[in-house]
Amino acid sequence: MPLSDQPSDGGLSTVRHLLDSIGAPILKALAAPGALDRPVRGTVLHDPADPLPPGRDQVLLMPGLLADQRAAAELVEAAARLGYSAMIVKLRGADGADLVDEAARCGLTLLAAADEVSWRHLDALLLSALGSQGVGGSTAEAGDGLFALANAVSAVIGGSVAIEDLDRRVMAYSSSPDQRIDSLRREGILSRRVPEINHNLERYRILLGSEGVVRFPEALGALPRAAITIRAGSQPLGTIWAIESPEGIGGDGERALIDCARLAALHILRNRNASELELQKRESALLGALEGLWSSQETSFRLSIPPGAELGLLGFAASAEARGLLALTAHLAHALTRYIVPVRPDASIATTSRAIYVLLPGGGSEAATRLAKGALTSIRGSFGDFVRAAVAPTDTDPAGLPAMRRETDDILRVTIAHPDAPHIASLDDVRAQLLLARVGDELSHEPRLRHPGVAAMAAHDSENGTDFAVSVLAWLEAVGNVAEAAARLGVHTNTLRYRLRRTAELFGLRLEQPDDRLAVWLQLRLLQR
Repeated sequence: MPLSDQPSDGGLSTVRHLLDSIGAPILKALAAPGALDRPVRGTVLHDPADPLPPGRDQVLLMPGLLADQRAAAELVEAAARLGYSAMIVKLRGADGADLVDEAARCGLTLLAAADEVSWRHLDALLLSALGSQGVGGSTAEAGDGLFALANAVSAVIGGSVAIEDLDRRVMAYSSSPDQRIDSLRREGILSRRVPEINHNLERYRILLGSEGVVRFPEALGALPRAAITIRAGSQPLGTIWAIESPEGIGGDGERALIDCARLAALHILRNRNASELELQKRESALLGALEGLWSSQETSFRLSIPPGAELGLLGFAASAEARGLLALTAHLAHALTRYIVPVRPDASIATTSRAIYVLLPGGGSEAATRLAKGALTSIRGSFGDFVRAAVAPTDTDPAGLPAMRRETDDILRVTIAHPDAPHIASLDDVRAQLLLARVGDELSHEPRLRHPGVAAMAAHDSENGTDFAVSVLAWLEAVGNVAEAAARLGVHTNTLRYRLRRTAELFGLRLEQPDDRLAVWLQLRLLQR
């Protein structure tokens, strides 16, 4: 199944370049009998059950092959004979000595991929590295390829097709004279960008969070659409949108969209340059460091952290208000990366389903805060004021990154949930709110710790229209000042005193006890959330 077999007359990559670009622990050489400078024109994913096709200057990927099988050694000999530049296997705990010996005898470079890396992700990395060297065609050729893909899908579906990047810019579109089209698509083609309408952004949120083809009905004057996300492994690269014919798209149309997404991913990856590949490597390394997978020394090596550097960690996330208005985190990460990389080329950026993390190797909290301010200002035009940033305490030991990440998550937990929270916050800004949230977590895990009288009081108020809970809370927040609390409630002081006495009689609240007052106040505050 050749994935990239177009020859190129110049700028060919080599096996050595692939190793240097991707590197350990994802890829390492097991046997390199003087063949690291062999040219590489593309990759081939091969099923061991099928005959091995000719593969001059190709890298052979072997999913499903066990390194200690006799068939593996036979395939090494066949790959060398058919002109392959290298062969990649996964050892999965096997010794692999016989395979290495056979590769050395045949003169074929044998590479081992990390067991935990998916073959799809590995192939995306290889194609990205090859693309950075111009393998597989020029940028113009790749652009023409996307237009050809859009026209091919349009011919099957019958409606206009647009291929977009993660910034919602139109990279290519179909141009069939009889295709079905609407005003929204025309505007997108003319401006080369999809209009930023809340309705559109919600559709992107749905699409990027889904697998396969997603159907969208006619709405706000826009014709029905079928769409799919372009991905390299789990990483989104863009989207494809097809206007449906009056009869719908059918099974052939869905298959055409799926094939188009797969091929479009290859075109996009081929045009990624070396700096983008470096960012992807750093992202993988940062995610591992935040999970505590590496030692301090390993983290410093993978992320190029200078010795003794003061590490700053930023977290970005969309506020709860943005629900329905803001597209998925992938869009936010893309926008932040465009701002941060030119300003701090030494930064590492990693995206999860909930947040974007930025590691700054030097500068401390002040530099992190300045960067956060600049980033939020830069993206405000596209994302409004719906993005929050968290600044973790600095550390000089990379082993502290998991703790810094936990603190960043804690800060974001508070700031994205409260509209009046600061847009850029540290722990000092949200300590009290975070403590209250943690108490709420504990009460959720251990409901027996709750005072039963508080729930009974809230239920009584709901069923009978009384105001016991709000009265107790007002009195507690006035630090026991009956006159002040009564004024806040707009009732007579005697009325409030009566309500407070009745809470003891009806619900067993002992408000004369300091510990009981604290417990009741915490539960009442949590009921307000």
